[in-house]
Amino acid sequence: MSADPTLVGGGNLDPLVQRIVADVLVVPLEQVTLESALVADLGAESIDFLDLVFHLEEALDRRIPFTRWQRYVEERFGTGDLSHTITTSVVRDFALHVTEG
Repeated sequence: MSADPTLVGGGNLDPLVQRIVADVLVVPLEQVTLESALVADLGAESIDFLDLVFHLEEALDRRIPFTRWQRYVEERFGTGDLSHTITTSVVRDFALHVTEG
């Protein structure tokens, strides 16, 4: 189930997260859709997820320990090959999760 993707200030998280993903992965913004798999489609590597969390911290103006991302992904998807599972919308949902709690 996907939550409402709005920021506390009423702005939509989708464009923010898409821009962050594009910047971190150095891909054209037009290539980043909510369905884009970060690893399989956009070429993300494990270190890129640390950078994504850092950029989300800055954009959302709140501290986000990387372990929070790791726990979120593990609780939501378990372990194993997640190369097709972690999409831009998963990052957006994580950002929403962070802003709510």
